[in-house]
Amino acid sequence: MDIKKLNRGYRKIISDHPADSYQDYLRALKAVEDSSAYYKGKPVDFLYQALFFSKEHLLQLQYLSSTLVKILKKVIAEYRNNPIFRRNFPFSSLMEELILIDPGYLYDFPIARFDIFYPYNQHAKFCELNADGSSAMNEVRVIEAVMRATRPFKILDKTHHFAGFELFYSWITVLLANYQQYKQGEQERPNIAIVDFKDEGTINEFKEFQQRLIASGYQTVICDPRELKYNRGKLYYQDSHIQLIYRRATTVRLLEEATDIADFIQAYRDGAVCVVGGLRSQIIHNKVIFAILHDQGATPFLEREEREFIQRHIPFTQVLKDNSSEMLNHLLEQKDSLVLKPFDQAASKGVYVGRDYTSEQWRSLILASQGKDYLLQEFVEIPQMGMATVDQKKARIYFEDYGYLIGMFLYNQQLQGLYTRAGRQNIIGAVAESYTVPNFVVSEE
Repeated sequence: MDIKKLNRGYRKIISDHPADSYQDYLRALKAVEDSSAYYKGKPVDFLYQALFFSKEHLLQLQYLSSTLVKILKKVIAEYRNNPIFRRNFPFSSLMEELILIDPGYLYDFPIARFDIFYPYNQHAKFCELNADGSSAMNEVRVIEAVMRATRPFKILDKTHHFAGFELFYSWITVLLANYQQYKQGEQERPNIAIVDFKDEGTINEFKEFQQRLIASGYQTVICDPRELKYNRGKLYYQDSHIQLIYRRATTVRLLEEATDIADFIQAYRDGAVCVVGGLRSQIIHNKVIFAILHDQGATPFLEREEREFIQRHIPFTQVLKDNSSEMLNHLLEQKDSLVLKPFDQAASKGVYVGRDYTSEQWRSLILASQGKDYLLQEFVEIPQMGMATVDQKKARIYFEDYGYLIGMFLYNQQLQGLYTRAGRQNIIGAVAESYTVPNFVVSEE
């Protein structure tokens, strides 16, 4: 499948009929506004554009994700078994205690989204690993459906087959399979809670999962962990005995609220409720994992081929801790090739790209970040692609280059779907600029 040719064809359909394409975009915009794809009270921003992949590209992404999973499983096993190795992680005693609790099923990170810069070849580099409250499945569902109904797709559908990604029922299957393993095969229809703090999370996405679970015959509530009560070995939400939790609350927030969620924590300690995912996912979610992977002294258990994979596909990363004048001068000289990142923040918060700042600003950022759980990471050139841009003031569509970042959803550590964000800045995220772009695996009819 010639993806470059398909992209040219997609662009030509839009460029040859700009007025029709603009009206078609407005219909798509209205469809998103009328959907459940909202983020912080506003409809999700999207482009009148799609990313296309051949089956060979999907195999490359499967190889990249599965190889990294094998490496991460070794890291998690080492963490569980080696107290000395645990010192490489910036975890409190409570977090370490919760991480070491066996969740009762096989997968240490049953849900994750691995973000990767993928230039359609083997020169891909991972950006970060999101294994804690992974989200955006509803964005994928809505934007994919909206784009399928647009004019370019109706034309291309005559000669091509477009396969999208199903992320709801596939997750429900995984959620229940892990519960059955927790129950050691005992057949039971659990009461389910989707759990996050009320002032966080994407409530519309929770409702989409809840509707499907209820339709499948499972009593399901959406609740705040502070509302859960533990009594006589059972965890309750109001009068309902909760047996299975789909955890969306982040580990960091759980630890911050530890006093107010003591019932939830004790039930987890006692194994009185199945929590999918368990707290063990924090081992790979914290961004310090990239620095640890590059530290050969800390990871003697990795094999040569695994180290080579890390060198090729994981940006070089180290903890920011040396405040010597020599190190500071080195970091100033290397400004344009470095990124400052916090250990654990979502939506690109606290991320600084050196080339976006003057030398004096960069110096101030480094000094302000020292001693505050920050990393220095190699800057990775973001892959670029010409994408349709809509100027509503001038009622026109034109093409310009966007960088893009692909999120690979893993369910029970298997690639299940893709989520792409695009932007024109060096950071693609809510703090800068981020547009959702749907993804399709394409074959010719």
